[in-house]
Amino acid sequence: METARSGHGRLIHKTDLGLALIVLALCGALWYATAQFDEVPAVLQQGVLPTDFPRLVIAVIAVLALLLPFEHIAHARRGSNIDEERSVKVKPISMVTALVLIGLVAIMIPFGMYPTMVLAAAVMPLLWGERRFGRLALYVLLFPLVVLLLFEQGLKVNLPPGVFGDLLG
Repeated sequence: METARSGHGRLIHKTDLGLALIVLALCGALWYATAQFDEVPAVLQQGVLPTDFPRLVIAVIAVLALLLPFEHIAHARRGSNIDEERSVKVKPISMVTALVLIGLVAIMIPFGMYPTMVLAAAVMPLLWGERRFGRLALYVLLFPLVVLLLFEQGLKVNLPPGVFGDLLG
């Protein structure tokens, strides 16, 4: 009975198949949303188009979702039961992390991407217990700057400037 419930001996794990279908439906809805973006005139097209980067991320998520119903096979080969591992309760820090991330996303548009990344780089490690303040300060200063340079200068993606304006423009 346990074998049938856990998915061992089956090609597709039913619970993960359901989850994969939900993720794929969300990917489809998000892909459709990118189709609603304004067209960039051919004369102005340079770098990554507004639809390209989100679609790349959505496609990667969809591919990973397609693999999800088969994950139990890899666990079985290692001698573990995926359902047994999932029976451990979610720790409260996971919910706190999710709420903080939702808050960070909410402030991104009004404050801009760079200040939000700086805040995230500072808050998340502290929330998770990081106490090496020298390393943290270096990370808080350098990581958002590298991401900003990579996207805005390297990939030519315009990130939301917010109230502080475009820092590199």
